[in-house]
Amino acid sequence: MHIAIIMLSALLALELAATGAMKVIGTGTARANAEHLGVSPGLSRFIGGAELAAAAGLLAGLAIKPLAMVTAAAVVALMVGAIGYHLKARDKISAVLPAVITAGAAMAVLALALAA
Repeated sequence: MHIAIIMLSALLALELAATGAMKVIGTGTARANAEHLGVSPGLSRFIGGAELAAAAGLLAGLAIKPLAMVTAAAVVALMVGAIGYHLKARDKISAVLPAVITAGAAMAVLALALAA
């Protein structure tokens, strides 16, 4: 497997594991962000669980190519939703940019997996 997909998948998994854990645990920052975006605590925890599952899927996808593709596509969909919530909240671009970058990284993983 190409070093680029390994590194990108690992970094993306690390990011998703960190942000997912914050939402599942319900840290003050995660609760404040959810409230700002109009996301219920239950939905925030669900999103956190999806992010943790995506982190596991990206890592397992290094061995199972179809899983990498499905997981990367799911991360793109998740980030499109995040971008929508940020735009609805009229956030500045600096608040939207992390979701845009994460979606871009997931699209790159998908493209690399398809090309492999």
